[in-house]
Amino acid sequence: MRNIVRTAAASAAALVTLSGCGDSTGPAAFGPGERSVSVDKGDTFTLEVPANPALGQNWYLASPHPDKGVVTYQGRREEEEGGDEDLIGSGDGAQFFDFAAHAAGRTTVKLLFCPHGLCGSAAEVSASPVPTATTTAAPTKSDDEVAYYVYTITVR
Repeated sequence: MRNIVRTAAASAAALVTLSGCGDSTGPAAFGPGERSVSVDKGDTFTLEVPANPALGQNWYLASPHPDKGVVTYQGRREEEEGGDEDLIGSGDGAQFFDFAAHAAGRTTVKLLFCPHGLCGSAAEVSASPVPTATTTAAPTKSDDEVAYYVYTITVR
């Protein structure tokens, strides 16, 4: 089961990496390896993270929430692709956190990763913020542990 989750997460991470290429019709998408995000005032953007909710793997917007004077949270959505219809959780998935940039400034967005149904909301958990907002590496945290991912958002 653990290998299935890691394989799904790795596949979704590869899709996240490629999502910034080619399609310029939608909002800019940033993956978990891109924690320092710069956008222009008036832009919409998405934080896209690999997830498989059918296996109890979810992400939540955690407190403190971003400064509403700089960006506003537009909501969360998810997608699942591929896999065997008869096998729950066999597809690759992603969750998307959508934002709109309103004014020049800097704020942080804190996302909580909850694997294996370990939490049902950000309010249920208290975990240490790892990795830091300055790292650009992909997550190295075990997919078996609850963790925060902090993004620094700069609006120009």
